[in-house]
Amino acid sequence: MKILLVLNAKSGKGKAALLAEEFIEEAKPHFWEIVSIDLDSAEKTRAVLKEQLQSGSIDSVIAVGGDGLVHMVIQEVSGSDIVLGVLPAGTGNDFFRESGLGENPVSQLITAISTSSHKRIDTGNIKSGSLDRSFVQILSTGFDSLVNKKANSYKFNIGKFKYTLATLQILLRFKPIEYTVTTNQGVRTLKAMLIAMANGRSYGGGMLISPYSSRDDGIFDVMILHPVSKFELLRVFPKVFKGKHVTHRAVDFIRCKDISLKGNFETYADGEFVTAEEISVSIQTSSLSVWSKE
Repeated sequence: MKILLVLNAKSGKGKAALLAEEFIEEAKPHFWEIVSIDLDSAEKTRAVLKEQLQSGSIDSVIAVGGDGLVHMVIQEVSGSDIVLGVLPAGTGNDFFRESGLGENPVSQLITAISTSSHKRIDTGNIKSGSLDRSFVQILSTGFDSLVNKKANSYKFNIGKFKYTLATLQILLRFKPIEYTVTTNQGVRTLKAMLIAMANGRSYGGGMLISPYSSRDDGIFDVMILHPVSKFELLRVFPKVFKGKHVTHRAVDFIRCKDISLKGNFETYADGEFVTAEEISVSIQTSSLSVWSKE
């Protein structure tokens, strides 16, 4: 077994480095070959990751960080037999939250690897012009993508609260967006606060935007939030953390395998900026192998 650890040691105020050290120590009895990538930029990290994977000798990649690092890694391992693992050192950690390895993540990940406990899950594929990108959790457009953008811009570290603060700031000037939505059910033009494509259940550090989504059912749950007043959005917003917003009169869900969106919006996926152009998104069934509980 050859394992590639990918991390930024500064992530999580040094938490990533501590988790990586703990993993290496606990893995010693298994005599796995472990190689680490710890560089000071995403560009350098991805270049070395590609180089390592091209050798054909890597069995597993462990991302030690947050959802942004996971998003980068899946661009390289999705569609292959390389098994992805995550040790959480970010702000949101939404991908990790659905892994089932929540308590004592290092020990549980070691157990999963040693017992060869893994499964295949779906990913989403985004196309826009020459862009071709994978994602694994939530693709957001509209109000939520602007909140994500604002939260990412903060220079201070206030943890998950940054998403709440960003929501309040964006809300002051936000207006509903006109979308053209194309699915196998036809073409619709509508105004909405946001349209989000869910493969997983949460984003933004545990906001259950699509509480009934599954990452291995071969289909997207697409949430549409129709226009509401700013006061109503503030009233409903706290319910998202427990998934209680889904019964609101302005919330609709459609299920589909392929969807295209046109409109004046920015797209974020797994918390990372993707494009400000129109997008076509499709489900990629069983495209990613991940370590999991037995």
